[in-house]
Amino acid sequence: MIEAATNIISQIISYSSIYALASLGIVISGRAGIFNISAEGIMLTAASAGFSIALLTQNWILGCLVGIAAGGLFGFIFISFHERFRVDQFVLGISLIIAGAASSDLIDKAITAHGTVIAKAPTVLRWSVPGLAQIPLIGGFFDQNVLTYFMYLCIFAAFRFLYRTKRGLEVRSIGENPKAADVVGIPVLKTRYAAAIVGAAFMGLAGVYLPLVVTGAYSTGMVAGRGFMTIGIAIFASWKPQRVLPSALIFATFEVIAFQLQLFVPQQQYIFLVQTLPFAGVLILMMIFKKHVEFPTSLGAPYLRE
Repeated sequence: MIEAATNIISQIISYSSIYALASLGIVISGRAGIFNISAEGIMLTAASAGFSIALLTQNWILGCLVGIAAGGLFGFIFISFHERFRVDQFVLGISLIIAGAASSDLIDKAITAHGTVIAKAPTVLRWSVPGLAQIPLIGGFFDQNVLTYFMYLCIFAAFRFLYRTKRGLEVRSIGENPKAADVVGIPVLKTRYAAAIVGAAFMGLAGVYLPLVVTGAYSTGMVAGRGFMTIGIAIFASWKPQRVLPSALIFATFEVIAFQLQLFVPQQQYIFLVQTLPFAGVLILMMIFKKHVEFPTSLGAPYLRE
């Protein structure tokens, strides 16, 4: 019984890494006033591109790097169109979702299509921390793939950067009042570019996590709405990196419970209802805690320097 519970916890931690990495990207860009809602499209393209490179090179590290680069490229496109042409952030986000879905399938068909044969790429290295991984229940946190440990490190680093460094304070000040930040000499434009690119790169890593950790293969639409859920997680976490992992764990728990319930659903027509559990959980939690959610004051608002 305890072993089964430990395995379920390990699965929850693994899935929470997807949500945590993408949500961290949304939080980082959001702290500079950039609300990038295109995580779904970014994750799809990064999953396809990263998997393709990992398959061709038989190297998962290169696949991850390509996924990160794909995300960063989308972030650059996003911030460039917003800052240069004053395109609304939400319009850009929707456009990139559509573009990401299209480009992911294009990459897949051009590089990895092999008829009826499912292409398999090398998966990310898994590492059990000696001693800690053997502890019942808690051991699920320490019997993971290396990207999950990297996620732990990134969340800690993001918290330290935003709340313990001068540069982090500058980023947060831009998200609250970019005009005041500009007056005191903070490079608003450069910071917004950097935050958008870094944030999208995290979304890209979350996308490539799916084929290189969870499935070992790419399939059309495999992100399956998780990119939209990460927006809810960022909001639920009040744009604070230290709250990203606990929030991601809650949402990943809904998803894993849905997987487990499918094993006990006798009729096929009810499986769809079970699969909606994670999305229903998002809505319920948002309604319960809506009064406790905080937003950067200038989130999503363009900044025009006078």
